[in-house]
Amino acid sequence: MKKQLVSHFKHKIVLFLAPYLAFFFVLLLVVMALFYQNNNNDCQSTDTTVTVTTSADKEAVAKSLHDNLKKISGVTEAGIAGYLGNTENESGFNASIVQSNATFNESTAMNASISGYALGLNQWDNSRRVELLNYAKTQNKKWSEAGLQLDFVLNHDGTNSDLLKQGLKMTNVDDATEFLRAKWERGGAGTTSKRQSYARAWYAKFSNGSSDTAVDTATTGTETTQNTDNTTNNSSGCSTNVAQGMGTSGAPVKEIPSAYKSKIKDTNFTATSSSNTYPFGQCTWYTYNRMQTLGTPVENGLGNGADWGANANAKGYKTDSQPHVGWSVSFSQGADGADPTYGHVAVVEAISDDKTHFLVSECNVVASGTGTVSFRELTAGQGVTFIQGK
Repeated sequence: MKKQLVSHFKHKIVLFLAPYLAFFFVLLLVVMALFYQNNNNDCQSTDTTVTVTTSADKEAVAKSLHDNLKKISGVTEAGIAGYLGNTENESGFNASIVQSNATFNESTAMNASISGYALGLNQWDNSRRVELLNYAKTQNKKWSEAGLQLDFVLNHDGTNSDLLKQGLKMTNVDDATEFLRAKWERGGAGTTSKRQSYARAWYAKFSNGSSDTAVDTATTGTETTQNTDNTTNNSSGCSTNVAQGMGTSGAPVKEIPSAYKSKIKDTNFTATSSSNTYPFGQCTWYTYNRMQTLGTPVENGLGNGADWGANANAKGYKTDSQPHVGWSVSFSQGADGADPTYGHVAVVEAISDDKTHFLVSECNVVASGTGTVSFRELTAGQGVTFIQGK
């Protein structure tokens, strides 16, 4: 009888506690889910160790920026000078400045539709201004910290970070300065010569290399995605979808951007020709193959990419300064990120609906030397010549 009473009592306790145990179990699952969500980086770097000196002396700030950028593999003194020339023109190296010396107002700054209210070293405006502010909040830092701004621009400004690094690798000061103004800053029309003058002065000051005791230092966190394929991130097995928002503003992608997919009929980008004598995997090799496929071939022996425009014109090909679908395009040294020695050549695949941009297919930009085809959206500018095949 006693055993029956104990068993009955235990049964009652279980029935009484069951709802509470279920509640705490569900609560535990929710807490674990939130913990995982907050600790999931979605393949994004959270390294914020970039530091830049805070000083009223613009030369001290410039040197600190220079020494931080120097840590990134592949950058050149010319590219860094181009960045510094643009930064001096934009803000005078004042990281806390608001455009027109206005007083900072958070509600105004957080409205992405408001223009002419740029912030910081490089005067971010509209949506990029809001993204800077949001990033500062995630790091529990002030938006006006120069170190945070440099971290943002190198690692967290979307495809603009890739464009900056592209300009930082150029070897001509004037070309790097103008590339960054036109493609990365995307503003300041009419100020090119002023920016280039600033850049040349910084190049003369820093081109012999920085001292061993930099004003401030940065870690390898400044090198996110530098010289990578932009297709995978090996950390934690993460992968990156390069087709998502990366086919514009000069950033290379391996998939046709969605805005252009319906415009391209012949998508056989891997066809090769037995008559091709250009070196395998080079831009010239791919362009020869692609033009053959499109039925408007070009010939062998046109030289390096930068030489195609002049050589093709001398051989009787029709050339133009404006893009045409199915034509090849020759880039002079440094133009649109072309090799500073050999230039570049690609094929025009489509024109944007508003006629302001064009899409090229090309080789030797992504996974250099492997024959990998990639795509970029560009705008017609200086240093490009379009060539009609025969």
